[in-house]
Amino acid sequence: MARKRVTHYAVFHNIGGETTVAVYYQGGGADSIRNLGIEEASYVIDLLRNEKSMSYDHSRKRLSTLNAEPVGENE
Repeated sequence: MARKRVTHYAVFHNIGGETTVAVYYQGGGADSIRNLGIEEASYVIDLLRNEKSMSYDHSRKRLSTLNAEPVGENE
């Protein structure tokens, strides 16, 4: 599966347990990033909240910016 543009996300956290982040794609469809510890989940959520044009490749479990960004953009 290739990377897809993420347009929305939702966070599900089990108290005392793991976190799941659902990512929703442009044009429909969704995947879940499961079994995240709180630190990794916080990092993923921070990226989704603050970066524009994010993509996710479910087969590689890779979240990334969709395009290269200039250094020092200060987002």
